[in-house]
Amino acid sequence: MPSPPPTAPTLSRRVVLGAAVGAVVVAAAGCSASSLDPTSDDPTITPTSSPSADGEPAAVDDTALVGAVLAALAVAHRSARADARAHQEVAATLRPFERLHLVHARELGDLPRSTNGVGPSASPAQALARLGRREERLQRTLVEAATSAGSGALAQTLASMAGAVAQLRTTL
Repeated sequence: MPSPPPTAPTLSRRVVLGAAVGAVVVAAAGCSASSLDPTSDDPTITPTSSPSADGEPAAVDDTALVGAVLAALAVAHRSARADARAHQEVAATLRPFERLHLVHARELGDLPRSTNGVGPSASPAQALARLGRREERLQRTLVEAATSAGSGALAQTLASMAGAVAQLRTTL
């Protein structure tokens, strides 16, 4: 049986969320819509380094930023996994989040090993509520990381990840 079409408030929320994510991507990329031409001589298209005192590009060190993002992804991934295993009734909702975080972590290196696990929520309803809160927090973390990344490529990657989380959040 096909699902009913989205209601006006749902569509409105998706449009606003999509516009916000688009703005974040453009802002994180450090460019304006008029500077997206890759053949342009505009140096803001790929702001991956800045000149040092001797004129050579300075290396950008985003190691701590990537570590913080990986830690946030690990918590979100382990939480979704624990709740999906404990509450089969909502596992179909939780598994896409678990997979998304694993893919994102692999893009940045891999999930850090952790000695402390994340326990499951007490009920399926609490699992979904926790998922909503955690995903909102993760999306904010990704947006903030994208805007503070020194590398333009990393900023774009993090902004894209924030957009993916935002898009998946619309399924909750």
